[in-house]
Amino acid sequence: MKLSNSFIAVKKISSPVLRSQFSEDKLTQTAELILKVEGIINPLILRIINAQSYEVVDGHFEYYAAARAKEIDPQKGEYIGAFVIDPDNEEVLQKQIELIRKREFGNNDVIENLESLTAQITELAESVKKIEMILNDKQEETKLKKLTVPQLRERAKQQKIAGYSKMNKDKLITAINNNLKS
Repeated sequence: MKLSNSFIAVKKISSPVLRSQFSEDKLTQTAELILKVEGIINPLILRIINAQSYEVVDGHFEYYAAARAKEIDPQKGEYIGAFVIDPDNEEVLQKQIELIRKREFGNNDVIENLESLTAQITELAESVKKIEMILNDKQEETKLKKLTVPQLRERAKQQKIAGYSKMNKDKLITAINNNLKS
């Protein structure tokens, strides 16, 4: 078989992905579950570096959870289930991993969809703000139309609008609205 299932000592495994990319709480929770069942449901996929070490190809989170399990209980967490890629078939198996993981989790599609949805939500939020501003302006204009000319002049005076005393009702409303917007 080109892909062998093995139990590998956690201390012989390394990952090119930094542990800091994962939540320590989630790693600890997963580690405790690994210890309870004495194994992992999703084996790591490893490549051979040399006779004494392996590198994670897929399952970086699982690896760090296994490493956390070893920190919690060194005896129970000493070994982890893994598939070890035959070096002669590494490229083919790497393609298979990419295709299966992308299909299984829809990583790229989900990310692209989330980015698209985020952009649409942002546009929608901006449109809602504009509509709210228009409605507020209309409400304010309606309130202003109900006021008398002397009341409008008093407001214009409070807002320090130049030339308010010579304006008619429509000009006062426009001037007050423009002053509120700025």
